[in-house]
Amino acid sequence: MRWPDRRRRLSAACGAAALACVLTAPSGAAALVFIPGDTEAGADQTDQDNPFAALVGKRRARSQDQQRASAVERYVLTTDDRVFLFEERGAGARVQFLCGADDPRLDCRLDAAGPTPEIHELLATRAPRGDIIYKNASDETLLRIAAYGGATVFWPGEARGIAASKSFGDDHALSLDFADRETAVRRAQGAAAHVSAMTGAPIYFDISAADAAPGANAAVLADAIVMAAKGLARVAQDETGAGVIAARIKRVVFLPASDAEISLGGEALEIRYVPNRDIAGRASSARVAQFLEETL
Repeated sequence: MRWPDRRRRLSAACGAAALACVLTAPSGAAALVFIPGDTEAGADQTDQDNPFAALVGKRRARSQDQQRASAVERYVLTTDDRVFLFEERGAGARVQFLCGADDPRLDCRLDAAGPTPEIHELLATRAPRGDIIYKNASDETLLRIAAYGGATVFWPGEARGIAASKSFGDDHALSLDFADRETAVRRAQGAAAHVSAMTGAPIYFDISAADAAPGANAAVLADAIVMAAKGLARVAQDETGAGVIAARIKRVVFLPASDAEISLGGEALEIRYVPNRDIAGRASSARVAQFLEETL
């Protein structure tokens, strides 16, 4: 047999075998989903054989289960041991600045049972050089992630950005943990004590008309109390702001509703929350502070 004929027969046999392998793949095998914007699937083998593929954005394939999974990333500030958690969610993200020892933030010391650091909802925008900037609903920048993976965080209460690097941790999704009615009562008492002390006037946190979600989960209510207290405390840090709050607000009333809203009725700051909508069901502390600054 001439060598060219033998080579053609071997190539045909190999092609048939490869086709058989594809046709007989187990039906339970995980389906691969290619991320939009990648090159066509037919180039996969070329990418795998190319040792430089990773340098030019090698295609990633994920199973459907992996694609739905929500990965929480842990970051540590390069200047000290402060930690924050970051979670991408579609076009947006969430970030939580964890409490450290002797942390002065109100959400770290309001509840005697333990810290309740705020979970911030973020909107993502593309910046020059491929960076992504994450802002809250009040247009405040909280995080910037560079195209090469480095992060700059604007820690609450600090004006300048601080570099942060990825760390390791097994953290659950950034959402509200279950809280019972007693937790809401305890936080309302703690909030009233802290805000009253800051303003120099008694301010009552009223949850008499509040309600929990099905299953007696008062998580949104309990968190809404902390957010309202943080927003009031943020404005009361200024002597003028503290005086205005003391003169205008005597009660903070929490009311279940279909939308998270804030209003001022007489001497009552009315906080409307949605019992079963996680953090989307309550106004953030920044939104509370913004409302007070624009209304009082």
